[in-house]
Amino acid sequence: MSLISLPQAAERFGLSYDALRRIAAAGLLPEVGRHHDKLVISTDTARQLQDRSAVVLHHLLPTPEGIATMAVLRVDVAKPVSDQDRPFIGFHADLTPEDLLEALRGWWVGNPDKISQAGILPVTLGGFVVAVLTGLSGWDSKETENGLTRHRFDARLAGYISDLSAPANMITVGAADDLRVAELLLGKRLTSTAGGPIAYVTAA
Repeated sequence: MSLISLPQAAERFGLSYDALRRIAAAGLLPEVGRHHDKLVISTDTARQLQDRSAVVLHHLLPTPEGIATMAVLRVDVAKPVSDQDRPFIGFHADLTPEDLLEALRGWWVGNPDKISQAGILPVTLGGFVVAVLTGLSGWDSKETENGLTRHRFDARLAGYISDLSAPANMITVGAADDLRVAELLLGKRLTSTAGGPIAYVTAA
């Protein structure tokens, strides 16, 4: 097994260095270590990331209600926040499921009807699905000092992963449909672009 630096892994395997750096910082590559003050990864792990498949949207959309568009929450590495509703914002593999749910379910800017309409909210970090929220049936709203309206959604944590090189749902008990949806999403690539955390993907 040979070790290479994260920039070398990004170049050799066609990965984004920024994505690799954030994935490692979020605890999703447990084997990442340091060599001469550089972060290094095995070539086998880098190849596994390169080989991760993309989400097959037609397995999820349209929903039984005929909805063909799904919101995607794009987050960064978890950091503490001074918020009475949640101690963290973002994703880290070491967060408890309770803290992770609070860190991911709000407060987000966007059209709450559109965000919740599919009932599924994949969470991506570096372009990979790292967590899945389901059961988006309602929300709370508040206006911030800068005039933006933010929403926090009623949701369940259907699944999350702790290792992107060998992703497995860390939630093992729950509704069968939640676990099925999580299995279809977790660890897979899901490309979305937007100016903020909320983006959208549509089934062809």
